[in-house]
Amino acid sequence: MNEGTWSGNVASCTAGDLDATGRNNALGLLNAYRFIAQLPAVTLDATRNAKAQQCALMMDANNSLSHQPPSTWTCYSAEGAEAAGKSNISTGRAVKSIDMYMSDFGSGNAASLGHRRWFLSNSLGPVGIGGTTGSSCHWVISGSGNAGKPYTAWPPSGPVPLDAINIPGVTSVDSTGWSVQSYSINLANAVVTVTDNGTNMPVTVTQLLPNYGSPYALRFNPMGWTSQAGHTYDVAITGISTPINYSVQVVSCPALP
Repeated sequence: MNEGTWSGNVASCTAGDLDATGRNNALGLLNAYRFIAQLPAVTLDATRNAKAQQCALMMDANNSLSHQPPSTWTCYSAEGAEAAGKSNISTGRAVKSIDMYMSDFGSGNAASLGHRRWFLSNSLGPVGIGGTTGSSCHWVISGSGNAGKPYTAWPPSGPVPLDAINIPGVTSVDSTGWSVQSYSINLANAVVTVTDNGTNMPVTVTQLLPNYGSPYALRFNPMGWTSQAGHTYDVAITGISTPINYSVQVVSCPALP
């Protein structure tokens, strides 16, 4: 998808702006993932966009990522620092970073899958999106959304494009982990079983850190198998106050533009 055009300049510490094409494409891709997950779309907030733009400038100018950037940073601003503390931050551009966050690859993300969970949070929205040619910030914290879902899984129940699991250009969700997050169901003692047409599909289960888009969350990683188009994976989560059951129907159509 088109990343759009950035009007700023790092050398002069000019945040500029990401044009409507880039920002709307990033928002559209985020909402496409939320649609697949059966979550409502979110909208943009102009003030958060502006602060996220300052955040992206700071990350680009310093060729580094920090949720708590020091005031000694090149192109530092209080607005950008505020956004850094409330955003998914990336050295990727604003649109492609959406895919990166949904994969949530990298050893530093394995304990939380926090980027994905914020994107799939009941509370998400409105968001702010800022980007340069070298960095981007997506404001996700302090949302006022109220989706009300008892839990959200990724990949979710129902038809799921294989490309939403094996996301082009980033690490497969089979490697980073399938996830389930909830505001109301404590998953601490969960037992996860996955079957394919009655055949047990082994997984390893890891409890995730709390309060990244949800109080409770876990991931489970396929052991010795990968998602295949044309297969339906039945997931049962027991050992919790409200058992969870859903079926992921993997289909071969392209996931997203």
